[in-house]
Amino acid sequence: MASLTIDQLTKSFGAVEVLKGIDLDIEDGGFLVLVGPSGCGKSTLLNCIAGLEKTTSGEIRIGDRNVEGLHPSKRDIAMVFQSYALYPNMTVRGNISFGMEIRGVDKAEQEKAIQEVADILQIGNLLDRKPSQLSGGQRQRVAMGRALVRHPQVFLFDEPLSNLDAKLRVDMRTEIKRLHRRMGTTIVYVTHDQIEALTLATKIAVLEAGYLQQAGSPDEIYNDPSNMFVADFMGSPSMNLIDGLLLERDGGLEIEIEGYGDTKISLPAPDTAEMRGFVGKPIVFGIRPEAMTDPDGADRTSPQIETRDCFIEVSQPAGSDTFALTPLGGKECIARLRADARIELGAFAPISFNMTKAVFFDPSTTNRIR
Repeated sequence: MASLTIDQLTKSFGAVEVLKGIDLDIEDGGFLVLVGPSGCGKSTLLNCIAGLEKTTSGEIRIGDRNVEGLHPSKRDIAMVFQSYALYPNMTVRGNISFGMEIRGVDKAEQEKAIQEVADILQIGNLLDRKPSQLSGGQRQRVAMGRALVRHPQVFLFDEPLSNLDAKLRVDMRTEIKRLHRRMGTTIVYVTHDQIEALTLATKIAVLEAGYLQQAGSPDEIYNDPSNMFVADFMGSPSMNLIDGLLLERDGGLEIEIEGYGDTKISLPAPDTAEMRGFVGKPIVFGIRPEAMTDPDGADRTSPQIETRDCFIEVSQPAGSDTFALTPLGGKECIARLRADARIELGAFAPISFNMTKAVFFDPSTTNRIR
């Protein structure tokens, strides 16, 4: 096991710069998830860590060792691919042991390692089958087993669950989290699924257009986004980003928001020096759907619940919750209500805003106002 440090890493393909000054670190035994939209550079960054792509500039250290320029086989890493990359003509046992055979590991030691990972991944009954006889989830377990027997310092996962159906993805997330807790190995994991990132990570790095937008714990990324991209990208449904006007009233600050028709609602805003610089100017009010709910469903521990009448256009029952769409700031915003909340479509209903969960952004830079 080892820590991983990435220092001012850049990567260009010809004139196109794909990674732009990435600074990241993950502690020994941590679980770093690289997340972002397609084309943001997350798989390229993973390939640079693996040594499959040569960096243009910057440094990658595994533990205290600079691995820049080292062949992948010399970096003490193991990679699990999206496509599983199993040898179809070999049994599960053969796929798991192949790397050990190449390295000249003793047969008895090979068998011991195979049995250990088979027990961990619950694939002991599959060892004599071929990949074509396995389900997608079983193939992914075999691919993980092949990596595990290496005992690497760092595991790299490249969207390993994207080929699985929704239920199996949930099951495999649980398996990977259990595996990490048991093995304690440093993991770097690429996904486009932000729910997967929030579920698995000890640290999340959000990339967009080659830039690192924010890195932090799942709680920091979700509840304390540094800009509008992170706020919008993380979470399902995503954060409501509502245009408003910051005003000073009775010595305090309020954000005024257009509601349905000619109606407006006002909500208190934090009175900070930075916020006061925006008095009389447009700002963006960010709030998660679960922080907009019916009064009975509001967080009773919050010291700042503000209830306002909002027009309900559409409701979407979703089992344990009901999502209600209400026009605010010229956009359709989502409130997450209790499943049995009584609301009438085409009418106003009280919606409680948990203002301790509210965040504010500068619309010109998209950065957080604190």
